[in-house]
Formats: sequence, structure tokens, C-alpha cells
Amino acid sequence: MPKWSIPRLTALLCAAALLASCGSGDGGSGNADPGQPQRGGSITVQQPFEPSRGLNFLVSDDPSLMQLLSGTVYSKLVEVKVGEGVEGLELVPDLATDWESSADGLTYTFNLRDDVKWQNIEPVNGRPFTADDVVATFEGLKASESSHKWMAEPIESITAEGDHRVVFKLKHAYAPFLEYMAHHFNVILPREGVEGKFDMSEKAIGTGPFMVDSHKPDVEWVLKRNPDYYEEGKPYLDEIRLPIISDTSAVTAALRSGRLDVGTQPYDVIENTFAGNDDFSVIEVPSNFVSFDINTTKKPFGDLRVRRAIMLAIDWENMGKNTRGKMNYTSLFRPEITSAALTGDEVRELRPYDPERARKLLAEAGYPNGFKTTIMVQKLSDSDVREGEWIVADLKKVGIEAEIQILDPGTAIGRRRDQQYDLSKAARAVIFPDQTVQDFRTGSTENYAAISDPQIDKMIEESRRTLDEDDRNQIYRDFQERMETEIAASVLPIQYYQYWAVSSRVRDYYQSPIYHGRRYADMWVTGD
Repeated sequence: MPKWSIPRLTALLCAAALLASCGSGDGGSGNADPGQPQRGGSITVQQPFEPSRGLNFLVSDDPSLMQLLSGTVYSKLVEVKVGEGVEGLELVPDLATDWESSADGLTYTFNLRDDVKWQNIEPVNGRPFTADDVVATFEGLKASESSHKWMAEPIESITAEGDHRVVFKLKHAYAPFLEYMAHHFNVILPREGVEGKFDMSEKAIGTGPFMVDSHKPDVEWVLKRNPDYYEEGKPYLDEIRLPIISDTSAVTAALRSGRLDVGTQPYDVIENTFAGNDDFSVIEVPSNFVSFDINTTKKPFGDLRVRRAIMLAIDWENMGKNTRGKMNYTSLFRPEITSAALTGDEVRELRPYDPERARKLLAEAGYPNGFKTTIMVQKLSDSDVREGEWIVADLKKVGIEAEIQILDPGTAIGRRRDQQYDLSKAARAVIFPDQTVQDFRTGSTENYAAISDPQIDKMIEESRRTLDEDDRNQIYRDFQERMETEIAASVLPIQYYQYWAVSSRVRDYYQSPIYHGRRYADMWVTGD
């Protein structure tokens, strides 16, 4: 079975030795060999937030929805490989068995599995998955008002050639096309749902390893094993319970009491509570970015001097070290994903911590005594709030008085998109470089700072049409420098590491950069 790798990308996950610790617990079940996957059982995994905008992937952009259903209930054409020994960001088949592209990058042909069925839920009723569903999904995306429809923008046509072959024709060469086929948003939907024969915002029907069994809003989701999943013998688990828990202390207590098998924890709690504890394994991976945006549509933030002053006034690096522990000092791109990412030293040169210079810039802009503003903080964990407080303290040193507003992710995303904020601190789960640059294109839904710069737009288009990796990386480097110096409205200053405490009864648990991916299909437990 062919597989494609994205060239020259460094390892995404931790070293294999660290990840292998997931299977190092002493728990067992009868006389079974704990090294061999066992069928049955249930696990309980923290779900930080309730999806707030329904379940329709053509409508919702809530990251909680992607985290819950992408790769578990729904499948994609291709997937990101996850597991022990993974040495790079590699694309592997999911619903596709293999694929090929033309030399000019304008045609992509996918051969599809012929043994896949939709989950046996009305009105789809377990019928076979076909190329027609792929066509419907991407035609639906192109026709939707989704904030992610730009991913399908270069697609000129999608054609089914029989039941198990689909051909994409592109308007122009599009370097990140395959990456987006693996994106957690681009799950394949049943034609019946796209055509409105059932409400996809209320009902999820996929081809993935699990099905939605029950749901108590703001309390818990329960997924059950899909008996018709295409991988024989998988998933091993009968059930996944996903209680909605966002409070760090509540997660810690649930893990220690055994009510939770997997949960995210801040680095200090990991160090003090779970590291070295034989009842748990700890997984550590480079993860999302801290994101910071300045609303350029509001005064005084239309002035570049004010924006630069704000960026220089904040001690980003020490903020990251004190709130997140292990971190990478960054500009816009993930250093473990692409060599186009600026190094920490390069970022320090472009964006140093310099409150004295910040005060001078504010005076030049007509604000020698500073001004009052607000900072909207999207809360995923307590670390987000601590970062907001750090930023407020640093801004106060240069005369800017900022009041914190703490919001849940769904509400915060909506307000940022509508530019209903002054300053915003959140988290951004961008993976691929193109996914990042898209955020700053004029008119982009995720362009929270309302940046409109012809040079930035030109760089984005050039990078997408440039198939040579070295040439594309140079464009990306120039892009970062311009964003830091001539725009100074949006930055991803810190890439933090994320930590999971995993019960020793859970085996073969690996983190995926594309939310959960298919990893739950491979997980198993030694006892229930």
C-alpha cells in the first residue's frame, strides 16, 4: 500500500522512547499477554469543552467538534501517521488506498477502499461508501459558507470515476493540497447529509471506528465501537466516555481517583503529581501556539507604532517559561514541522523585549502616558489566564492599562472574527505553514486582526503556486519578517508543549497533530 511523505519535515512527535512509555504500565487482565492488544473495555478521556455550534462540519468551526469527532466518528481520504517510531510528518491512507498527482500539480487521483460502509444509522443505513460521497463532501464545502472553504478554493472540479476512484482537477498548482486532505476539518461526509436528507448539525454518521452512543450537553459524550469499521478486529475498545471537564484541579482529582484515564495537565502538575508515578505514563509533545492579535480596525491600533510598542512591551519568552514550562520561542511556524520557521535568535532580533523602546514608540504615536484597553482571553486551561495576567502586568509598565475578559473558545472565536475586541490572547492549533499564512490573507475568516497588506497577499499566493520546497521556504521566511516588522498585528510568540497523564491500564496511546486522528482505533486497555 503506497504512502507519501511530506519531504524534509522533522519529527513531529516526541522521541519513540518517550512515546513508548504509554505501554509501560504493570496492569494486566487475567493471564493475557499485556504486550498484545486485547479486545473490549472502556476508557474515560477528558473533553475540555462542549461543541457550541452543532455537529455539521460544513457549518461549525468549533475546535471542540474537531477534537470530538474527527478521526473517531468520521474518516478522511488520508491521515497523518501516528505511533511508535514515527520520524516525520507522514501522510498515510485512510479511505484512500493510494493516490498520484500529475507533474504539473493540477490533477490528483485517489483510489478508494472498496470495503468501507457507513455507520448503520438512518437514513444512511450502513450502505457502502463510494466516490460519490467524496464528490458530495467537497462540492458541499465549496458551496458552503464555512470558514474553511478556502481549503477547497483551488479545486476546479471533482469527478467520480466509478465507485472507487475520484479525480480532483485544480485551477492552479497548489503545494499544500495533500496536507489539507489530511486536515482534521476535511472529514468525508455521507451524500445524504450534504443534500439535507438528515440534519448533520444534530446527527453524526461517519465511517470511523466509533459511533455516537449518547450525549448529555455540557456533561458527557459517549462513543461506542463501530461493528462495521473497515479494519478487521478494530477498534479494540468497546466504548470511549468523554466527560466535559476544563478545570485543571478537577482533571487532576479525576485522574488520581481513577475516574479519568487520560487528561491534559500543566507542566507543574505533571512534575509534582504524575512524573515518576507508576500508575501513570506521561506524554509530552510540542503542541499549539499561544496567539496574540491586535484589532487594527480600532483606535489607536491602526498605528504601526502602537502595535510595535505592544509587541515590544511584553516579555514573551519569560511568559512562556513561567506559564508553560517547556516551550519554543517562535514567530509564526512550528519549528518541528518546517525548516522555514525562524529560529529563537532570529525572533529575538526582530521582536526583542524592550519596554524602553515601547514607551518611545507610544510617545511618538501621541500616547506618552499610555491608554486604557481590554484584552480578551480565550480560556482552554488555567495557563491561558496566567498568560493574560502576565501580559496585563507587562503592558502596565509602559502605561497601557488593560482589563481582562475571559471567554470560552466558541464565544472568543466568534468575537475575534467579528473584530469585537481590542487585544486578544488565545491558542492556535495551526499545523502546516500554509494554514498559518492563510490566517493573514485579506478577507480571511481567521484574519482576526483585519490585516490587509498587498505584499502579504502576494507572498501567500506565490507560496501556494511554488512547488519547489526551498523556494517556498524562502517565501515563508520573508513572510515572517514582514509580519514581525511591518505588520506587527498578529503573532504566535510561543509554541508550548502539552502534557497528558495517561493511566497505566491504557496502551498504545499516541498523540496526533491533527486532533485525535484514528489513534483511538489502535488503543486498548489491560483491564476495565
